[in-house]
Amino acid sequence: AGGADSEATEGANLSEETVRASKNLDDIVGTLAQNFSEGSDYFKVLVSVFQQVLLAGDHKHLDNFYMIVPALCLSWVDSSLQAKSLMYKANRARECYYTDDGFAVGIAYIMAIMKQGAKFDSLHWFQCMREKLLADATKLEEAKKVQRAKMEAKKAKSGSSFFSSKKVDDTAEEDDDAVHTMQLSEKRLQATKRENELLFFSLSGARIFFKGEVA
Repeated sequence: AGGADSEATEGANLSEETVRASKNLDDIVGTLAQNFSEGSDYFKVLVSVFQQVLLAGDHKHLDNFYMIVPALCLSWVDSSLQAKSLMYKANRARECYYTDDGFAVGIAYIMAIMKQGAKFDSLHWFQCMREKLLADATKLEEAKKVQRAKMEAKKAKSGSSFFSSKKVDDTAEEDDDAVHTMQLSEKRLQATKRENELLFFSLSGARIFFKGEVA
């Protein structure tokens, strides 16, 4: 803001303090506009600073960093599921939380520094996980069908005598346990699938910040 703005403010019959405050505000807005203009890419600065060190020095142990990302993803999914499950418990023995984007941003940042984005993409990790979870869901559904058929067959063959009734009661309890186990497995599988998708979208979004740096 220039002198014309100050004169206009004074012409509005405002107090000296108000005129001074408006000038300070104009200065602050001008500074923010200058610092956050298109020419200031702070993500690029953060990446380039560490690239000068990690790509130029003796850091061969990081050349294949992208290879351990799948294992890190599996570990993060398990940790996230445990943390979310603890949200519903009164006695919490460890940290609990309902969201965590730091892991995805960190992985995207390191891959941008090491220029390993394309190498990680070549693993097709998330596609492999989707196929694996789909195969697990199909196998679980087949097991549920077999269990249902088994239970129906037992009911059809059950007799009316005391001994056969007791035997049916024992097997019924075993069947209930099997059904309960399958229900837990199905719930766990759905939760794992959801966490993997959330991680995929978080990582994809985080990589956009460093898009010009990933190679």
